[in-house]
Amino acid sequence: MPTIPHACNKAQSRPLLLFLALSLMVSLMNSSVPTPLYPFYQQQLQLSAVDLTLIFGVYGAGVLLSLLTLAGLVGRLRDLRKLLLPAAALVVLGAWLFSQGSSLWQLGTGRLIAGLGSGAMTAGVNMALVRFGPADSGKLAALLATLAMVVGLALGPLLSGAALQLDCYPRTLPFWLIMLLGLLAILGVLGCWPSSPTIPATTTDTPQIKAPGLLQSLKGIGVPYHLCAWAVFFSWSFAACVFVIGPSAAEQLLGLHDHGAFGYGISVYLLIAGASQLFCQRLEARRALLSGLLFQSLALVMLLMAFYQASLLLAVLALIVGGYAYGAIFVGSARLINQLAAGHGHGKLITYFYMTIYCFNAVPIPLGLLVDSSGMAQAIQSALMLFLGVSSTLWLMAHKVRFLPVQQ
Repeated sequence: MPTIPHACNKAQSRPLLLFLALSLMVSLMNSSVPTPLYPFYQQQLQLSAVDLTLIFGVYGAGVLLSLLTLAGLVGRLRDLRKLLLPAAALVVLGAWLFSQGSSLWQLGTGRLIAGLGSGAMTAGVNMALVRFGPADSGKLAALLATLAMVVGLALGPLLSGAALQLDCYPRTLPFWLIMLLGLLAILGVLGCWPSSPTIPATTTDTPQIKAPGLLQSLKGIGVPYHLCAWAVFFSWSFAACVFVIGPSAAEQLLGLHDHGAFGYGISVYLLIAGASQLFCQRLEARRALLSGLLFQSLALVMLLMAFYQASLLLAVLALIVGGYAYGAIFVGSARLINQLAAGHGHGKLITYFYMTIYCFNAVPIPLGLLVDSSGMAQAIQSALMLFLGVSSTLWLMAHKVRFLPVQQ
């Protein structure tokens, strides 16, 4: 069955698009809000570095499980409310469980459920943005989705960082705010949903063309598609390590003892990434991707120097450069994916794209093991050298590969 086409391109769909983006933003806020709190949990619950990475990683497992389950469904689902409403419920439930957690398994359970909700929300919102947005080859859908995700990631640490500095219920208040926003967003989506969306019905006279399977779609795309997916996976993996291990690394190696300030720094990093996406919309997609990979390598070199010299200022400058890289890699890859996926099982491939990049949640786990076994300084140096090698390799590959749609 072919993917359902655009349901509405009229002006009245704009509030719906905004509420859809807000729903996605809230799910990503729930993803990043624990970042400044990890040292707090580590101290209060006597957790190891690898315990923290497991809490972080189980969220990604939930996202992947959700996306894998929905890969063959989301593109054929006529009424996406059947997916968006349960997704919102899972996001809210996950936030509530995490706010009540007082042990490793309780925190992990809350994150797993939140991950299931976030995966379903990611798949459903991205498909709804394409379906209800303008017929512009997915350009507005990609912009709204990427901005919602980056702004959501930025607001999470901002909330928890402020709660820590003000000593205002840091373990509960940020999550209750997320629950409130999540409920408001899904109510807005339901209230703005078109009463009779103009989805063309399939007639019995029209021959049914079977959509290509996932493996067939991937074979049709080839190396450029995988390069885009793995470039974003790499970028998000680096960010994940900063989110989980960064607070402790900044405290032990750079002398930053204010965890709330670290949360603000992460928020600025992600807001720069959002501004980078807006700027890179003006660039050709391949150029945006190449510039992002190049600046990511520069940021890694600067971080190596910062930890070697114990310079907090240089580390801050490195994260500013890295913020541009994060946004450029994401928006360049997302635009290339939308172009390359046309006519090759678009819904399946977009879902697979997010399945690939959400594997980033598992990357901090081996880093946590390395921290526990060899110490923070050695682990950080080894990780940065590895990331620098991967970044350079991806830049060389992206420079040589031709990103051309496969001819039908």
